[in-house]
Amino acid sequence: MEREIVRLDMDRDFAAFEELSVISFGQATNCNKEMYEWLFDMNPYNKSGNMMYLLKEGDKVIACDGLLPNELYVNGKVLLAAHSVKSMTHPDYKRQGIFRKMTENSCERGKQDGVDVVIGLANDQSYPAYQRFGWPTLFEKEVYVKPILINNILRRRIKIGFLADLGNLIFATFMKIKLKGQLDKEIEYEILDKVPEEIQQCWDKFKSKYRVLLVRDYKYLNYRYNERPDVDYVTLLARHKGQIIGFAILHNAVANGSKMTSAVEFFTDPTNERYIKALANGLAKYCYDNKLEYAVVG
Repeated sequence: MEREIVRLDMDRDFAAFEELSVISFGQATNCNKEMYEWLFDMNPYNKSGNMMYLLKEGDKVIACDGLLPNELYVNGKVLLAAHSVKSMTHPDYKRQGIFRKMTENSCERGKQDGVDVVIGLANDQSYPAYQRFGWPTLFEKEVYVKPILINNILRRRIKIGFLADLGNLIFATFMKIKLKGQLDKEIEYEILDKVPEEIQQCWDKFKSKYRVLLVRDYKYLNYRYNERPDVDYVTLLARHKGQIIGFAILHNAVANGSKMTSAVEFFTDPTNERYIKALANGLAKYCYDNKLEYAVVG
């Protein structure tokens, strides 16, 4: 049967796209159509429609791959970059060269739309394939975890509830006192449920301190966090003498029964140790104030 690569049409193709996503990533995968419309169709960096492509055999979707465009700041210049996303092949059609075919299609379509560089965020399954295709490895992503409350950790280890609670109380009290002594008295914090336009000033002030960085101006942050329809984010601002000197954008969730937050953005002057420490301490203070058990920064 003839196979054809087509651009994803949300009205025509979403049911088949959803089915392949569940087969590829499991029942827990996000199948919110409104979210995908925001992610693919409403991306402000699209040049000629979304950059998501399906491989069809007749009416059946057997593979998918595409790009999410954004801007990349490199040594003072802004490039149009794109992340390679949603690479998936139906298990009945593996080992037919489809993954490579779809990846090459995405890169070629991206080139036609002016994309300067494509970045693949590979997992354990796709990384070997990217290596075979000659994609260079830029870095391995590092993730840092800071424990805030440890009652659940202690409960899993010592199995005695009141001892776990006592141990957590001692640990949390000590760490709060330590944090209070470390807080910069000239730095003020502000918690918002939206990213403010004022954040553009912080980006403009510190962007030249970075060699390579995804552009985090208001245009990007507004699209990425204010406009996403299915997730609520928290914006933490750090101010010195009224000026924003750093910000973190947080996603609160429950993981394995523990309340936590993930700092999906953490931006300040990378050469200013005082600002970095102040923003990190502000994140820790937010966790204590909201009784979160740990924070993840990646």
